[in-house]
Amino acid sequence: MKDIFQKANQYLFFIILLCVVLYYGRAFLVPIVFASLLAMLMAPVCRRLDGWGLPRALSSLVCVLILLFVIAGIALIISTQFATFADNISQIQTRGKELLEHAQAYIQQQVGISPEEQERVVKEQAQNGQQGLNLAGKILNAITSTLTAVVLSLVITFLMIYNKEQFETFFVRLYEDKDKEKVKTVADQVAQVSQKYLLGRSMSVLIIATMYSIGLLIVGVKNAVLLAGIAALLTVIPYVGTVLGGLFPVTIALLTEGPETALWAGAVMIIIQTIDNYFIEPNIVGGEVNLNALWSILSIFAGGMIWGVAGMIVFLPLFGIIKIVCDHVAPLKPVGFLLGEPGGKQPSKLKLWIREK
Repeated sequence: MKDIFQKANQYLFFIILLCVVLYYGRAFLVPIVFASLLAMLMAPVCRRLDGWGLPRALSSLVCVLILLFVIAGIALIISTQFATFADNISQIQTRGKELLEHAQAYIQQQVGISPEEQERVVKEQAQNGQQGLNLAGKILNAITSTLTAVVLSLVITFLMIYNKEQFETFFVRLYEDKDKEKVKTVADQVAQVSQKYLLGRSMSVLIIATMYSIGLLIVGVKNAVLLAGIAALLTVIPYVGTVLGGLFPVTIALLTEGPETALWAGAVMIIIQTIDNYFIEPNIVGGEVNLNALWSILSIFAGGMIWGVAGMIVFLPLFGIIKIVCDHVAPLKPVGFLLGEPGGKQPSKLKLWIREK
């Protein structure tokens, strides 16, 4: 029993220390983790460009430019749609005020609190929660931090792609007393998890955004492309993002068009999310991460608590990488079994297609 408690204390101390390092080092670690995943995603492209005889520096630069053009294209589409969305702000405010008055009247009928008292409580809470804070400064700081993180991630991605063989050699030398082929197999599987997951997730977001746009345009929702894009991007956050992404267009439709259009928008979101769950997700993303549902959800919550939205996005593939490592290290195989599906998940059609190619 003494040995068991000692091991439990060691594991607990390691987990606590790891969480502390991840939390307080997030400004440094988040760009590196994103850059690592992007570098593994673009590694096949770099190998193809190298095969065409391009210098490694040029191949790496082309990979980073591809990522930059994709990010810039998404930002351009969103900014253009936001410009048209701004024209409806006054309508949204008027409609929101009407809905608020109806809600206040309902609360007064059910609870007996007057609208004036409700407004007073809300204002007090708002003042207490925002006392001493400069909202404009916070927004500017968030934008600056995001842009800095994106630029830093792209620079690190370039350097990782440029020196990708050096990283592989490092792991082989680190475990030179082990089977080198086994080490290379583990490294390849780790890279494939990132490649297939990110590629599949990107294709899934594009397909869902297109379907959302068509559906919302058919039911007559204004700014359908913007709302569909935001809803599709939120699906990158597993489980939680799907719900938030579905509620956002419905709420805007309620404020701009009315209850009937909002109901039709809700029906569109539910139908497309059903198609995503039973067709797009299995065939495009599939079982690339190969975590069971419990650890998938726990990884999302842990990522949100430690790194916020960034953690909710990257912790799922990171846990998948941890599972692969555990599956190939004898003392950690029980942990790998605990993290994964007992029978294993079926690979996606995308993965099978890439294997055939």
